Amino acid sequence: MMYKKLFSFVIFLTQVLPKKMSLKLLNFVIDKNNKIVLKNFKNKPNKILLLLPKCLQYFSCDKNIIESVDNCQQCGRCKIKDILQISKKYNLNLKVAPGGHLAKMYVEQINPDIVIAVACQFELIVGLKEVSNYDVIAIPNIIVEKPCVNTDVEIKKIESFIQYISDV
Repeated sequence: MMYKKLFSFVIFLTQVLPKKMSLKLLNFVIDKNNKIVLKNFKNKPNKILLLLPKCLQYFSCDKNIIESVDNCQQCGRCKIKDILQISKKYNLNLKVAPGGHLAKMYVEQINPDIVIAVACQFELIVGLKEVSNYDVIAIPNIIVEKPCVNTDVEIKKIESFIQYISDV
């Protein structure tokens, strides 16, 4: 799609704009991307990849959920437990990545029909650019304490996107 060529320019703009304006731009682009992806998505996907950032995991947790999300002990200190349940309910491919390189590798390995990606706004835009040949629904995480530590996500938003694309 033509609009995907703009991601590099958006990334550049975020480096020169004030932080508040940069965040507004990122949120605007993410929202537009999601609307375009959902509007153009015509077939029920066979393979959905739900891609999460490592920062959703409770910071002091010693379980390696990058190796396998099933290593989560489901203690409830973070939302991984809830997301794991959703992934099983909808039979999703669920992966956790500490950064963009591994996230891109997961997308290329799994080759999903659609990706639902959770990350901070900037990382989402970089990811959209890196895997621009895939349909990606981007969901910004919520900074609770500080960036990259104990972040949060709206579980209902993830599930509503899954339901929407599953009902196509």
